[in-house]
Amino acid sequence: MDDTPQYVNVRIGRMTYRLSTGGNLQKTYDVAATANAMMNQVNQRHPNLNQISQAILALVNAIGLMEGFHEELKLAFNERDLARMNVEELKAELNRLREQFWEMKKDLLYYKNLSEAYEDKMLERRPDDQEMATARQQRRSRRTLAGDYQMTIEETLPEEQGKGSDKPQEEASHDA
Repeated sequence: MDDTPQYVNVRIGRMTYRLSTGGNLQKTYDVAATANAMMNQVNQRHPNLNQISQAILALVNAIGLMEGFHEELKLAFNERDLARMNVEELKAELNRLREQFWEMKKDLLYYKNLSEAYEDKMLERRPDDQEMATARQQRRSRRTLAGDYQMTIEETLPEEQGKGSDKPQEEASHDA
């Protein structure tokens, strides 16, 4: 790599300067164009100042801009650090909630198994009770739908009222 400096001629304000570059010509041209724009801006605002005073004022403006950008950069870094801390806290909270979820899931499985074990023991005590066995099988195989809890008026009446006319005939047949 060639370490010899390259030189470029640029115009800043009303003067032409010969500047050396560290190898990046375009960057040097861009910096010179910015300096020229700042000098022209100061010249438009204060045309009665000499060129040295205009250059000093442009330099002060450039330093003010640089410090403003530095403050914005510092704020951005602080916000980034705060965001990183928040991310770490949220990850920790997520892990805690996942752990809690798995603990609840284990408890649910434990109680489900316990419930099934008690149902099995109850069936062992009453093996002739087939209603309980079929009810248990239905609970396991069937999911409850929204319309399952709806009943008609006839379904809510007791069995005796629905067969009220049959009862006297049965009694009469027993009496005879």
